[in-house]
Amino acid sequence: MSEPKRKKDFTEEVKAKIPEYIDPVKKNPTPENVQEALVNLLALEKKTRLASDMPNTKELAHTILQLLRDCNEWKLLNSHITLLCKRRAQLKKVMQLVIQNGVKYVDETPDKETKIELIETLRTVSSGKLFVELERARLTRTLAEIREEEGDVEKSCDILKDVQVETIGSMEAKEKCRFILNQMRLCLETKDYVRAEIISKKIHQETINQEDYGDEKLLFFRQLIQLYIYQGEYLQIAQAYDKCFRTKSIQEDEAKWKPELKKAIMYLLLSSFDSEVSDFLLRLKAEKKTRQLPSCSYMLKEMTKDELVEWPLKYEAEWKMETVFKGKEGEKRWLDLHKRVVQHNIWVVAKYYKRIRSARLAQLLRLDEEKTEEFLSEMVSSKQLFAKIDRPAGIIAFEKKKSSNDILNEWGADVGSLLSLIEKTCRTINKENMIHKMK
Repeated sequence: MSEPKRKKDFTEEVKAKIPEYIDPVKKNPTPENVQEALVNLLALEKKTRLASDMPNTKELAHTILQLLRDCNEWKLLNSHITLLCKRRAQLKKVMQLVIQNGVKYVDETPDKETKIELIETLRTVSSGKLFVELERARLTRTLAEIREEEGDVEKSCDILKDVQVETIGSMEAKEKCRFILNQMRLCLETKDYVRAEIISKKIHQETINQEDYGDEKLLFFRQLIQLYIYQGEYLQIAQAYDKCFRTKSIQEDEAKWKPELKKAIMYLLLSSFDSEVSDFLLRLKAEKKTRQLPSCSYMLKEMTKDELVEWPLKYEAEWKMETVFKGKEGEKRWLDLHKRVVQHNIWVVAKYYKRIRSARLAQLLRLDEEKTEEFLSEMVSSKQLFAKIDRPAGIIAFEKKKSSNDILNEWGADVGSLLSLIEKTCRTINKENMIHKMK
C-alpha cells in the first residue's frame, strides 16, 4: 500500500490543536460545540492530508470519529465516515483506519436501525477497495445475519452469496471455510441448488479433511447430502455419508456412526452399478463395523456374490422403517432398490448362461416377461450388458456374435501362442541334449 512522500510534518500543531478543539465539547457537548470542533478538525485534516502527513491525518480522522461516537452522534458519524473516505487525495491508510474504526463501532450502536445504517455506510465506502476487503466481508456477513434473524432468508442470501471470500488473503482458512458454508446453507434454504453446487467447489477436500476441521467437515458433507438428494445422485450421497462416518467425532460414538454407515450402505446399493460402485461395496463389506449392522452386512454379501438375490428382501420390514425409504421419495427409492436387485440378478444369469429362454429368465427374476424385457432393454441401452432378444423364438442371447475378423484375430493369436510354445520346447530339448552329451 504505497503512499506519497510526506511533504511537511504537522505533529506539533496537531498535538496542540486537538485538545483545544475537543475540550469545549467534553465540557459541554452541545450540537453547536460539536459542529465547531468538526469544522476546525476537518480544516486541520485538510492541511495534513494535502501535505501527505499520514500519521497526523490518521490521528485527526480517529479523533473526529471518536468525538462523534462519544457524543452518540450516529447520523453525523455516518456522514463523516463517507466524507473522510471520499475527500480529495485521501490516503489509503487513513481510509483503512476510518473503516476499521467504524467496524469497531458497529457493536456499540444503540439500536438495530442505527446498526444497519452504519453497516451500509461502511459497505458503501469500502466497495472495490482491496485493502479493506476483509472488513467488508465481515460487515456483509453481519448484515446477512440481521436479515436472517428478521426472517428474510432470501434477502440474507442475496447479500451474502456474491462475496468472493476465497480471494481474501488476509482471512484465516477456517473463517473462510465457515463463511463459504454459510453461503451454501443459505443457497440450499432458498433452493438455489445451482449456486450451492458452485459454492461447494470452493472448499478443497484436503482442507476440510484436516483433523481440526471436524465440525466444519460434518456441516459441509451434510449440506452436500441435501444437494445430492435434490439431484438424485445416490453414489455421491453414499460417499458423503461415508465421509461423515469416518470423522473422528462420529467414530467415537456408536449412536452416531451406526446411522451414518447404514445410510452410506443403503444409498450405495441404490447406485447404478459400475467399477467405482463395485470397489466401494467391497470396501464397506470389509469394514469391521459393518458386522454390527446385520441387515446391511447381509445385503452387501448378497450384492457382491455371484448368486441370485431373493426378492422380497429378508430385512424388508426393517429397511422400510428407515428414513431413506419413507414418504413419497422413499417409495421411489424402494423401487430403485428393486431395480438394482433385478439388475444384479440379470448379471448373475448372464455369467452362467450364453442363451436362455425369456420365460425361464422371467421365472428366475420372479417377474413377468414384459417387465423382464423392460429391465433387460434398459441395461442394454445403458451399455451395462450385452444381450439380444429373439422374440419369435423367445430366446435371449448374452454372448456377442463374433465377426469373421474377430475369429481370424483369435485364431492368429492362438497360432502365435502355439508356435511360441513349440519354439520354447525345442530350445529346452536342445539344452538337455547338449548337457547330456557333455556328461
